[in-house]
Amino acid sequence: MLQVKPRIRSKESILEIVQGLFPNTIVMFIYYCGSLAFGISDENSDDDVTVVLDGFKGNVHLSLGELDIFAYGRDIYLKKQNLDPSVPLYDRAYIDEVLSTKDNLIYLDENYKDEYEAYKNIDLTSKLGLFLSSFVEHYQMRIDYPDPQKSHYHILRVRGILDHVDQVGKYEHIIPEPWYTMMIEYKKNWNNNKGKEYMPLLREALNYIENYRNKVISNELG
Repeated sequence: MLQVKPRIRSKESILEIVQGLFPNTIVMFIYYCGSLAFGISDENSDDDVTVVLDGFKGNVHLSLGELDIFAYGRDIYLKKQNLDPSVPLYDRAYIDEVLSTKDNLIYLDENYKDEYEAYKNIDLTSKLGLFLSSFVEHYQMRIDYPDPQKSHYHILRVRGILDHVDQVGKYEHIIPEPWYTMMIEYKKNWNNNKGKEYMPLLREALNYIENYRNKVISNELG
């Protein structure tokens, strides 16, 4: 069974850090992202948070020890959620993490509640072709790195979710077996010989996701 790591900092301390890093902006909302958002963090996981700011231009990633901050200006975050190709590929490849923000909200300025609700309730099912295109392109560049990468567990995660999509017709963060167990086992062992044994499966799963993407886009185009 996965032993979920306790969160490192309090929500109040994270808000204070963000406000100190981004003066003269309004913090619209902050939520946990990465493995914390997906409920699969472990003893090696950092606290990853997404920050959306009014009065900030662009986006930036700041690593502060065990706290990683992914900060976005209001405009670019909207473009990210709409899978705008002008947004870096890395940022588009993981937008499904927002589906888990209900239980991972750190802070919300009530003046931006409607915008937050719109982001949180994104309908990825209707954008599945675009999302999978970003995901596949991102991991095709990473799958042949000389050594396995920890982040490759996302390939197994999304592969499992697609089985759930076939069952219920909706993209949501539910990973059926055997994909959940394989994802957790790979995440625990990615940097040892057992992790290397997963590479053929990872390539097969990525190929499946690519073919699934092609089918979705073909259906969307009629």
